[in-house]
Amino acid sequence: MELKPILEVGDLHFSYKKTPVLKGIDFTLYKGEVVSLLGPNGCGKSTLMRLMLKLLDSKRRIKLHGAFLESYSHKEVASHIAYIPQYHNVPFNYSVLEMVLMGRISKLGFFGMPTQTDRDKAHEALEKAGISELAKRPFGQLSGGQKQLVLLARALAQEVNLFFMDEPVNGLDYGNQIRLLELIDSLAKEGYTFLKTTHYPDHALLVSSRVAVMNGGTIIADGAPDEVIRSSMIEKVYGIQADIITHGAHARCVPVFHNKH
Repeated sequence: MELKPILEVGDLHFSYKKTPVLKGIDFTLYKGEVVSLLGPNGCGKSTLMRLMLKLLDSKRRIKLHGAFLESYSHKEVASHIAYIPQYHNVPFNYSVLEMVLMGRISKLGFFGMPTQTDRDKAHEALEKAGISELAKRPFGQLSGGQKQLVLLARALAQEVNLFFMDEPVNGLDYGNQIRLLELIDSLAKEGYTFLKTTHYPDHALLVSSRVAVMNGGTIIADGAPDEVIRSSMIEKVYGIQADIITHGAHARCVPVFHNKH
């Protein structure tokens, strides 16, 4: 049976003023995938994600559930896609529960008051993210890893199945990086769909059903992780040598250091 696409990008070009950033992007996202968007700084990953969130004008080159993205309001986009940014500080010292309740705005409207149902959904999201014990804690006092889990819980509270994550492990210590990747993997097994940008080939190999590689504003490879992430690709995109080895059930990317001493 042919899979039905959730999101389709066709021949997408984009420039900031007169500087080309994206050059003919073709990309399709299907239900249940974990897709890692890999590439160096400045290759256009974040711009592509902003276009898919309708934060920039895609000029009728992107479809969401078969309809052009321009036909959706921003609230309607939020009813289909949850965006999970890198963890950040907020100007007010909201509690964790209040932060997660913000995920219900697309259901309530900006001036709606949360109901008991909304609070129940927020607590369910905290439980699913494994951080129920943080509900009353001030968000600003959490560690980076805890903040990232709160933002994921907020996205779960939106009751959508498609999540966009922009470099989710950036700034997290190694333990929290792995814990977050394990949670993404667990949620994907429940049927959630993820698109995440990353700088780490190892993370793309560890938690992805598909990897798309961007370089110079185009997608130069798109396929199964072990078919895309090869030594030749690492050298072409990043300009370094690396070996791809298998340890246990997973492949690893091991950079080759050249000792010049």
